[in-house]
Order: sequence, then structure tokens, then C-alpha cells
Amino acid sequence: MFRKTALLFLTLLTLAGWIALAPSGAAARYASIVVDAETGQVLHAVNADTRNYPASLTKMMTLYMVFEALEKGELKLDQRLPVSKRASGMPPSKLGLKQGQTIRVEDAILALATKSANDVAVVVAEALAGKETTFAKAMTKRARELGMTR
Repeated sequence: MFRKTALLFLTLLTLAGWIALAPSGAAARYASIVVDAETGQVLHAVNADTRNYPASLTKMMTLYMVFEALEKGELKLDQRLPVSKRASGMPPSKLGLKQGQTIRVEDAILALATKSANDVAVVVAEALAGKETTFAKAMTKRARELGMTR
């Protein structure tokens, strides 16, 4: 259930233009892809393989990893995640979370989707992998398993 929800959610975010304006060196301003979650068939694609600004893709992959963790029972929507000093020190865009606070997984999902909050992304990364760098490696590995090559 969460995988289908995650795929639909990521598709909607992409189609809504959540991918940021591409800086010089990236060719596409917007990109979108709709994939049938059951068959893997691509139903719609615009600039699906074009290089784009990576920040939004990173947030979408973070959300994907959250949805997978929810599906596996590793996270619960009402679970509270602790905010570390590192997470609280992230530059904007952020919620302004302070060290020692907590945020519910459901609220983290909403913050990542609507604000692209860097502090929340680090909270999630630390919750899922212990360290942000470990999470980044796991996220990159998962992206490659999904067929992302760039």
C-alpha cells in the first residue's frame, strides 16, 4: 500500500512542477514520469532522463525511503523522530527545528513535500540510517536499483 502511495505521491509532486528550475549545465526546466506501479510500464514521460537540479530529486528519494520504511514497519506515521544538533543547523529551506525537539513521521513527510525542509531531511536520514552520510549511500544504492543512473 505504501509503495503505491509513494509512487503516486512522487508522481504528483513531479507533475506539479516540484522539481526546481535547472541551473546552468542541466538541460530540463521540469521533468515528469508516470509509471504503472503494477507493471512498471511508463505511461507518461517528459525529460525523464534529463539532468535536473538534484535537491528536489534528493527530497523525493528521501520520501521514497520513508514510504518504504513505513511499508516494512520500520517507521510508524505517529512515531516521533529526534532532532539532532546537526539537523537543527541545516541551512534554509527548513522548519527551524531545535536540537532536542521531535517531529512525527507524518509531519516530516508533509514538511519534505511542501517545504523541502533540509532540517527535516537530516532528521529522517538519521532516523533511518544513524548518520546522514550512511543514509545518502543507502539512498543512492536504492536509486540505482530503481534504474536511476545519473
